[in-house]
Amino acid sequence: MLSQGERMSRALLAVVVTVAGTALFLFSIAIAFGWDRGPLSAIGAALAFLGLVFVFWGYWAIRKSTWAPVVAAILTTALGLGSTFVVVGLLFLFFNRAHSPTGYFLLVGCLCLPAFYRFRAHLKAA
Repeated sequence: MLSQGERMSRALLAVVVTVAGTALFLFSIAIAFGWDRGPLSAIGAALAFLGLVFVFWGYWAIRKSTWAPVVAAILTTALGLGSTFVVVGLLFLFFNRAHSPTGYFLLVGCLCLPAFYRFRAHLKAA
């Protein structure tokens, strides 16, 4: 059984890590279109993956507390948004847009799609 101080520190860790992860995930889109502009945008994809890992870490830290549904909703939303990147990547591929981060969208979308369904299955089983 965790003490009150340990529960509070886990909750604080979850908030900080979840906010940082969400910011990293959203910032990766700006990186893909801006600084690391190119067909793959490896830096943007790595930041998106790292951001999702941070949000999952925040969920895992408080998965048995009363605040777990809030962080689970944030993670589900981020994974759902990332899953739509497959469609965006295919549209960029279809229209053959020069200097668009097609690879970023396809890679992040293909990572988020199975993670989205696996996480939803985990939530239903729990």
